[in-house]
Amino acid sequence: MGPRTGPIRRTPVTSRCRTGRSSLSARPARGRPTIAASAPWRVLAAQAPGRAVALLALLIATFPAAAQGQVTTTGSIRVAVSDPAGLSIPGATVTAAADDAATTRVAFTDAAGLVELRALNPSARYVVTVELPGFRTSRQAGVLVRAGQTASLAVSLEVGNLTEAVVVTAAPPVVDVTSAVVAEDITLDLTEAVPTGRSYQSYLQLVPGVLPDDPESPGNPASKSGLNYRDIGGDAGVSRDNFYYIDGINVTDGVSGTFGANLNTEIIQEQQVLTGGIPAEYVGAPGLLSSVITKSGANQFSGSINYFFQNDGLVAENRNASDQEFSRFDTALTGGGPVIRDEAWFFASYRRLGRTDTVVALDGIDVIRTVQKKQHQLYGRGTWAPDTNETITFTFLNDPTDISGSRNREVTNARDSSRVQGGNNYHLKYTRLFGNLLVEGSYSKHNGEVSDYAALSGPRNSIVFRDTDIRTLEDEQLGGFGLDDLDQRDTEGYKATAVVQSGRHAIHGGVEFMRNANLRDTVFDGGLYTSLAGPLAGLTAAELFAGSFSDTRFDPTNSSDYSGFIRTVDRLPDRASFYGLYDLDGDGTITQDELAAGLAFASTAGNPDGAINYDRMIQSELGLQQTRSDGLSFFLQDTFSVADNLSFDVGVRTERFAHFATDGVNIFTFDWTFAPRLSVSYDPAGNGRQRISAYYGRYYDPIRNNLTNFAGTLTGSIREEQVYANDQWVTYRVRGGPQQADALFAPTTKTPWTDDFQVSWETDLGGGRSVMALYTKRRTRDIIEDYDMALYAFRSDGTTNYPGRVDHPDSLFLGLDYFGYDTFPESNFVIATLAGGARDYQGLEFTFRQRLRANWQALAAYTYGHATGNTNSDSNADFQGDVIWLDPRAPNQWGDQPGSIAHLFKVSTSYHWAGGFQIGANWRWNSGTLASRTFRAFRRNLPVRVETGEEFEFAGITRRWLSPTAVGSLRNPSFGVVDVRLLYNYRLADTRLELFADVFNLLDSQDAIRNQDLLAGAGGNAFGDGIRFTPPRRVFLGTRLSFG
Repeated sequence: MGPRTGPIRRTPVTSRCRTGRSSLSARPARGRPTIAASAPWRVLAAQAPGRAVALLALLIATFPAAAQGQVTTTGSIRVAVSDPAGLSIPGATVTAAADDAATTRVAFTDAAGLVELRALNPSARYVVTVELPGFRTSRQAGVLVRAGQTASLAVSLEVGNLTEAVVVTAAPPVVDVTSAVVAEDITLDLTEAVPTGRSYQSYLQLVPGVLPDDPESPGNPASKSGLNYRDIGGDAGVSRDNFYYIDGINVTDGVSGTFGANLNTEIIQEQQVLTGGIPAEYVGAPGLLSSVITKSGANQFSGSINYFFQNDGLVAENRNASDQEFSRFDTALTGGGPVIRDEAWFFASYRRLGRTDTVVALDGIDVIRTVQKKQHQLYGRGTWAPDTNETITFTFLNDPTDISGSRNREVTNARDSSRVQGGNNYHLKYTRLFGNLLVEGSYSKHNGEVSDYAALSGPRNSIVFRDTDIRTLEDEQLGGFGLDDLDQRDTEGYKATAVVQSGRHAIHGGVEFMRNANLRDTVFDGGLYTSLAGPLAGLTAAELFAGSFSDTRFDPTNSSDYSGFIRTVDRLPDRASFYGLYDLDGDGTITQDELAAGLAFASTAGNPDGAINYDRMIQSELGLQQTRSDGLSFFLQDTFSVADNLSFDVGVRTERFAHFATDGVNIFTFDWTFAPRLSVSYDPAGNGRQRISAYYGRYYDPIRNNLTNFAGTLTGSIREEQVYANDQWVTYRVRGGPQQADALFAPTTKTPWTDDFQVSWETDLGGGRSVMALYTKRRTRDIIEDYDMALYAFRSDGTTNYPGRVDHPDSLFLGLDYFGYDTFPESNFVIATLAGGARDYQGLEFTFRQRLRANWQALAAYTYGHATGNTNSDSNADFQGDVIWLDPRAPNQWGDQPGSIAHLFKVSTSYHWAGGFQIGANWRWNSGTLASRTFRAFRRNLPVRVETGEEFEFAGITRRWLSPTAVGSLRNPSFGVVDVRLLYNYRLADTRLELFADVFNLLDSQDAIRNQDLLAGAGGNAFGDGIRFTPPRRVFLGTRLSFG
């Protein structure tokens, strides 16, 4: 750039986008119409210069009404320019460019010698150049730009000729001194140097404070106050409190809250993982927020081809499941470059993965099946910069996957099912600079599918045993999977944002819309039975729930089960025969205790396997069902400094979600939430290398579509839950259909929230090294749950199932007013805010990071966390509103949170030699996951109660309340793992050949990492036996050839 003449003045920021990706065709997901993704591209390309205003107006105007949000995918560089005397220099030309990033920015310093270069794609290779006539040009390489963060540089220009360049060799700062965000950027330097699972989900294990995930269901780890356990199925190591984004596309599953898409890791430029201090522009997450930003093409062509493989010959002997054979491969192609030099670019990739497993039974002897998994990952991105201030980007990716069966060793062949999952994802983004104003508009679409199909036809029959009975999985699991389930989960979003720089203020605002839709078509094949084993013939319902058994279903002491049973019986033509059997005192009323004592199970009539009839679910009507939720959110944020070393970030985010039933009717709209996000950051020395910060923010956790399905299934499929009584099946609950809602949202229901308070200190030690200390305190309230209203309020006839005095000082009774009703609602359940439900978290974290300098790098962290609470409910309709002894306010509910881990150590490091040899390693250790002592009921692992004969009184009610040693009383074994990567790198001009060998679990520790917490055991595993183990030592081999 030539010298400038005339008076010094501030000039608008300009840009030149230098990279990009073109869209690629792909087969649509099963059952979906092909999406014409090219139409909006052609429209945008043909529009006149007024398209910026038109597009933003269109984006805002098309918001239907209600957003989980998209995320920031760019960062900034703030530069302060001074002369040798320390005086500010206005009018200096500042340029930032990187050979692997999508943007170049040029700007001029203001009267205070400051300039901020915005909307830069992440890279560790930025070169910042500062020029001004009369001074020598300054160039600083290796400036790190991270998504959502600001890199600060102080540049002192020396007097001299413009053509004389000063190359700054000191490492640029790596600490953002203006922000309190706690985030880790997982870069190519790190992921290509240490052993990983070759997925963005596995990269999360590199992040400080992120807990280990379930080795048999990996990819959704918990962090900080995010739940790591749920009662349903006894899941541990799977969190539903995270958000996942790929290039701004929200790929979080709208039903389960887990990740909903996969991609080729070869295209990842950076993965930003936020775990605290989240500003208003982002959605809030009790767990973590993962944002993947993909690579960019450039004016130079580049690409790669790779092949990785592994089989059982590369795995040590499995001491917990012998004869378990498998093979897997992973191959990918990538390529990118210019379409029109300096104006349009592309980047694309294709990846194919395959895996074959033999699944061995829990006894470690019998091979029960072979499972095949096939996945294709297609990706394309195109970027067009029609002028220096304007960028249009389109991204496409998909991940169609077919899995022939379950790898779960606790599933028999008869109970097996195949799965179809994955789908297409689209993102269109428009960016425009108007001087100090940056505007962005985007549209995204995520297609997800998780459909399961039975391997064998016929009904499912789960057999109940006494905990002391010797049995196998084949004894417990009779019949087939029992159903075919088509399940498509789509997310669609719009976003418009603007950032304006005014003096020391950067004001950022935006509006976002998100729609989550769920289409289901479930077809039962004969029903889902729960039957009693033959030796249990004659057992009464009271004996079932007083004893210890492998599972239970219909429970007369459960208010909802009992009320539904009586309601059906009173409508039957043979009503008198039921009262003759179960009205034991002949007063004309069947009480809960009478039904429990009189209801005996002994008949095998019509049972598909000749077992004792107990409980079943049948499908009485077929039909498609589609629900949706719409979210609308706004945010406003002001980032400003009152001095050169004191920065504030003051923001607020407001959101509202509306839920719609299968008939399209709005069944509930939550109130607008108000989430303040406030932080202050202080740089003691004022040199951009140290930060002391404090943060307070509130994160709301919007209700997912699983509860929309619970309350909004009003058409289509109808299911009936039945118990065998009086020689016939009696329906005690109907799910779906217009005759009675399965659930209603109570008018007073609130959106769950988590308050996050943190104090941190971080300093740059020079040479790319930094250390951080962090204290975090969180509390989660307004937790949601479903209630049996008859247990907590008076019916219209003035009766209630509440077992004690409603006016007792410690009464757990709530009344209609708590739920916001004037009259008793007619539904199976009511979704409401869980009275007294609470979770608290406190933690300390210490992190050291050495960025890649002088051939080595490291990321090390220690985390201490203490999570307590009285509920595991997490938008999943758990059990704490159904039975009085699980009420959060009842005795012995508060304790250490199941799934939490007290101590966590992580170290990742690598070193490479001049000859091309490199070694990388990970070491991770934790003190063991906490768990409760549990029993199985209604597919849930519930905390155990005191034994029969040990009942005690609370609130005037004598019951088998929870045992004082139930909640969080077990500690699973501590364990540690060492993984190593050996790499040889051979370069010839612009071509590089790499040979990999990843060795996982180098020391071959195969100890248990999770023990059986069911007192009755399951599948041949007694209480305390290991049920999850560290996988044996295994080697993963690979090679990559890259150019450019």
